[in-house]
Amino acid sequence: MSDVTLKGSKDGYVMTINDQGDFGNSLKELKEIIANQNVGSSEEEVIQFTIKTGNRLLTSEQVKELKTSFAEYPQIEIKSIDSDVEEKSIIEDLIKKSQMNIEAGIVRSGQKLEYDGDLLFLGTLHEGAHISATGSVFIIGKVHGIVQAGYPDNTGAAICGNLDGAAQLRIADVIEIVTEDNSSKFKNDSFAYLDDLHTINVEDMQNYREIINDSRKRTV
Repeated sequence: MSDVTLKGSKDGYVMTINDQGDFGNSLKELKEIIANQNVGSSEEEVIQFTIKTGNRLLTSEQVKELKTSFAEYPQIEIKSIDSDVEEKSIIEDLIKKSQMNIEAGIVRSGQKLEYDGDLLFLGTLHEGAHISATGSVFIIGKVHGIVQAGYPDNTGAAICGNLDGAAQLRIADVIEIVTEDNSSKFKNDSFAYLDDLHTINVEDMQNYREIINDSRKRTV
């Protein structure tokens, strides 16, 4: 049974390597297939290959071996090497970004707590203290310091819940300082988000789902 299959398409060739086979044997077979394609008939023609490895994640050394095999033929170009699985580090990063953190303690002046993913804040944030999350922040406790969501560039994040008393709100790279002139809009059962003008806007929580869904569609 062949460990390598080749199919043509309008965008070039798709070469699939059997993820259950021996990689050394697959590489040898791949070289034979390339040699039989009669490449190089035109100096200007470049044939693109997409390599699919199924559930096998190639090591950096295996990727190097693949590229070396193709390098012998100037008219052949690897368009991409695609796998159905992701690297462990990428999966771990996705989990961090999607997780919900819970903080129920007291954050005192001068302290800064940082979280990967969303944050449910049940504690007390003193004046001069700072909480920051890469995702959204949901506040049930009391805040008198700085609340930061979407750090550093997640413009789809929001700060929700009890905004009353916060000294400063930050979403992605946008900062809103609470003053006597604007403090009335920062209240309980409200949420802050970035609007079309990339400024922080505050709405009642009952409008959260509709507004956030529209906001995220615009950022896709």
